[in-house]
Amino acid sequence: MKAILSVLSAIALLASPAFASESVTIAYPTTDDASFLITAPEDWELDPAEEPDGYFDLTGPTGAVFSFRTIKGTESALEQAIKESVEEANDMFADVQLGEAMDWTPDGLEGFYAVGDAKDKEDGTPIRIGMAWCALKDGRIAEMWFSAEAADTEGLEAANKIANSLRSP
Repeated sequence: MKAILSVLSAIALLASPAFASESVTIAYPTTDDASFLITAPEDWELDPAEEPDGYFDLTGPTGAVFSFRTIKGTESALEQAIKESVEEANDMFADVQLGEAMDWTPDGLEGFYAVGDAKDKEDGTPIRIGMAWCALKDGRIAEMWFSAEAADTEGLEAANKIANSLRSP
């Protein structure tokens, strides 16, 4: 499985200190039947999924976007999700450069993440992207994505904190 990820590059995700602004806890897919919880700044706008197992999107005030969903907890589902994520990154951005995955253990869960660089297809603005997958206690896998302008330090730091707030209920 890690061989598939040999095209993804990585930087360390930041530790999960408290958010400077007020924060909210989001349960996915629902509060009553949550596979996982994340914490996000309350000034990020939440767009719910349009279909079952679809992505929920959080958009920050700087334009950074953080998306999340769950997939089946199988190796084949994970491999398919990785393939689709790499394809989607290449569809959305130009000059996508992804590299190796790094192990990641938010709240004791097992997962991995990768980040990379790309450019906006319209104006060439440098973009930072990240992808993460993590096994959950309910047997599913959390899949998370973020993108922000490379110069958007505030948005990138918030996205890292959101990712590192991942936990199973």
